[in-house]
Amino acid sequence: MPAPKIPEKRWSIDLEKSIQEAHYADEAAYSGRYAFNPESGKELFVIDTPPPYPSGTWHIGAVAQYSMIDVLARSQRLLGKEVYFPWGVDRNGINIEFTVEKNTKRKMKTYDREEFLKLCETTIESFTQAMRNTAKRVGLSCDFSREYLTDAPDYRSVTQSIFVELFKKGDIIEDLRPNIYDPVEGTTIADAEVERIARKTKLVDVRWTCEDGTELVISTTRPELICACGVVVVHPDDERYKHLVGQQINLPMETSGRSTTVTIQHHPSVKSDFGTGVLMVCSFGDQNDVAVFRELGLAPFQAIDLDGKMTEVAGPLQGLSVLEARSQAIEQLEQAGRLVQAVERDQDIPVSERGKNPVEIILLKEWYVRQTHIQDRMREHIDSISFHPVRNRQFLLDWMDNISIDWPISRRRWYHTEIPIWYSDDETKVVVPPAGTYVQPWKDDPPKGSRVLDRESRDDLGTYDELADTLG
Repeated sequence: MPAPKIPEKRWSIDLEKSIQEAHYADEAAYSGRYAFNPESGKELFVIDTPPPYPSGTWHIGAVAQYSMIDVLARSQRLLGKEVYFPWGVDRNGINIEFTVEKNTKRKMKTYDREEFLKLCETTIESFTQAMRNTAKRVGLSCDFSREYLTDAPDYRSVTQSIFVELFKKGDIIEDLRPNIYDPVEGTTIADAEVERIARKTKLVDVRWTCEDGTELVISTTRPELICACGVVVVHPDDERYKHLVGQQINLPMETSGRSTTVTIQHHPSVKSDFGTGVLMVCSFGDQNDVAVFRELGLAPFQAIDLDGKMTEVAGPLQGLSVLEARSQAIEQLEQAGRLVQAVERDQDIPVSERGKNPVEIILLKEWYVRQTHIQDRMREHIDSISFHPVRNRQFLLDWMDNISIDWPISRRRWYHTEIPIWYSDDETKVVVPPAGTYVQPWKDDPPKGSRVLDRESRDDLGTYDELADTLG
């Protein structure tokens, strides 16, 4: 009987270290065990792992998750399959920007852009190396020779090429829409990047007056948004208010640059048993407000700017932060005799997942990947997928049910893959780079091979070299 390769009978840190060193010492031998060879002729087993994000020490929960993935990879190799267990690191995004800002005690916008990007790159590389070391230390059988980094120029060039392809097909669009926005960090965020936290707030009952003199009490937790009210709505079946539908009702606070009245209409989203059953719809307090504005074809007001301050439409509240404006609004309503009561209550508010800052919904021109239109087709595909365990199918369906808007992909931050678009002076045409080229339009000119497209129709108008003089 051959002697065991490990004669020690008790585990120790030194023993584990020696095993690790032997495991990775011979790169050729390691690659022979774990590298992916698509030409091997074996049945392929590909693991599509979401790349981890190196925002600091790789915590034990994430490592445990990857260890379970590793069990799948090893078991499939033992079954004779050609396994691709990729190793990649997601290094784009706001987390590393937060880290640099925290370490240097300076906000991003106070830096020269090149300087800030270099700081991000240096900082995230130290985290990435620590993550590589941890992955190897726990024995993950990834194909480390094929490591990919999402901030690498070759990776970003692929991302930008896909953007251009989808833009030409109409699956990526640019539009002025309500966006979830973090005023503290100065960036739009997606639905999936929002979470809710509990806090104390005041439910304010405000007295409004209709054109016939009838007084209505409307409850709100956002009195500072009265200036952005576009309509007052009641439920179609609520007999108490049917005689008021179609009347004008006066805004109970001073505003600037807008009508001082709005129309009372009916809408099925109103909960008749909440407060008095009368709802003010503002641009924008929540996603229901967005839906009502869209359904009724209302012109929205921009009450909050990109710095989280009240705009001109807020009248005397202009320039105040949202919280300051809320407090001032309650005082003004009380002084005007419009405040019925203000009761403190618990409320779940939406905050950004990373910064934990309260978010607002404001109008911004951004880039979106269209996704809501393919929900039904996605469900058809889900029916043909085998899930292990079966309950994971419902997880996916629940996630899809929460998708209510197209995916905003442009960010008002710096450490990310840039939108590969240049605009003509008259903004009717755009320039896109050739496939496989990474560009930074904020500092680069379009490279050779770039094409000029009509901004609306996306028709190809010719090469940039030929048309450069016509673009301004």
